[in-house]
Amino acid sequence: MTSPISANIRTLTLTLALAFLVTSIGAAYWTVLASDQLANDPFNPRLIAATNDRPRGAIVDRNGAPIATSEKTDSGFARSYKDRTLAQVVGYASARFGLSGIEAAYADSLIGQDPADPVSIWKARYLGDRAPAGQVVLGIDLKIQKAAAAALGGRKGAIVALDPRTGAILASVSVPAYDANQVVDPSKQDAAFDQLSHDPNHALLNRAAQGLYPPGSIFKVVTGAAALENGFDPTKKLRVDDPYQADKSWGDYFVRSASHAHGLFDMSDGFRLSENIYFAQVGLQIGGAKLTDYAKRFGIGSTPNLDLPAAKGQLSDSGSIDRPTLLADTSYGQGELLVSPLQMALIYATIANGGVMPTAHYATEVRDAEGHVVRQIAPGPQGQVISPGEDPDHDVGRRRLRTWGLRVRGQDPRSRRRRKNRHGRKPPRRGSARLVRWFRPSPKSNRGRCRNRGEHRGWRSDSSSSQCRGHAGSARQITPGTAPASGGRPFG
Repeated sequence: MTSPISANIRTLTLTLALAFLVTSIGAAYWTVLASDQLANDPFNPRLIAATNDRPRGAIVDRNGAPIATSEKTDSGFARSYKDRTLAQVVGYASARFGLSGIEAAYADSLIGQDPADPVSIWKARYLGDRAPAGQVVLGIDLKIQKAAAAALGGRKGAIVALDPRTGAILASVSVPAYDANQVVDPSKQDAAFDQLSHDPNHALLNRAAQGLYPPGSIFKVVTGAAALENGFDPTKKLRVDDPYQADKSWGDYFVRSASHAHGLFDMSDGFRLSENIYFAQVGLQIGGAKLTDYAKRFGIGSTPNLDLPAAKGQLSDSGSIDRPTLLADTSYGQGELLVSPLQMALIYATIANGGVMPTAHYATEVRDAEGHVVRQIAPGPQGQVISPGEDPDHDVGRRRLRTWGLRVRGQDPRSRRRRKNRHGRKPPRRGSARLVRWFRPSPKSNRGRCRNRGEHRGWRSDSSSSQCRGHAGSARQITPGTAPASGGRPFG
């Protein structure tokens, strides 16, 4: 019979062994499995404390112009932000409020411990030998950024421009913005952050990647691509009469034409005049299943791959197109469709890039203190969304989509010569920063051109003049995952 003392010793031994095992498992989990999550936590005090007594790495644009630097103060070093229009992208590094934006996404890189240099990480963690911080280089070009900010003109909305070949973001403007210098200033940070936290305009939101809006007419390229990929004849004439109703089962629902059009339209006319009724009929002909398939191929309804937070849009509230009226509406960019400006830029980049969708990214390089490249950030393409269509003899439809419907910068590698279109104008040269150039109608037409910058604009023309008609104000921000209330304005 076992004595009480022996039983107690055995129980204590098992308890201590179990406690040691649990502690070992916990230490292994946080050290190995969750190390990246812990290291990148924006409230990890190590990331802030590491730069209290030494300068944090600089954030610069693609040409080396400073965007964020560390300045010497009486109490150590403080962050200085140079461009307010990049506030949501660059973010802030605050000892009180943590990190956001690029400051958070590349926190280790900015303290000289980039994941691509494990030796520096080991020395810093276990020997206390910290390498001087280098730089994080963004794809942003401050000249393009300035032009984009000027184009938006302080109106609520967003502009994003990216290189269709690489996905590097060249400009990203979100209005309203905020002054990150106040968030990191000890004498102003509490009041500044409290104001931002309760701001009804949500200035902390990066509308370029996180704002969701009805795209409007700029979605028509998805409908056009889906139709061409499924054998639709782009030269086929469809009858357009305003208002349009496919059959009496639609009740009192009609598709309207902004120009009150009547006549026969082919695809080039549909794109040139941005005719809603034409694309509603195209969508009805190809069917909801095929439009849904190609919308999803273009990333609609998925969260874009990005090195900063991005919002997930939607094709519809239910995720499918389950009725003819919704199919007609969605085909020209309305209905229950919600996308971010970044997602639409990626769609146009895909068309400009021969059907290959790039992966968007803000940062392009991490450099050490001596200027040597530690890591290149080039995620590569996401995949082939639509067929390239480089042979005009076998793919007249897609060539027309690219030539008549819209003009995209960044030609196919095999397209070396700049050919004139039917109005005598040459297409833009390759490699330009601007992704999308709307089709410019014939000089003989009484229609002008209207570029969208976040607000809904339509065309109205008469025999004597034409004017760009638009709602006052800009497309309001929609909370991710929710549909806009009545009156929500598209950005296309």
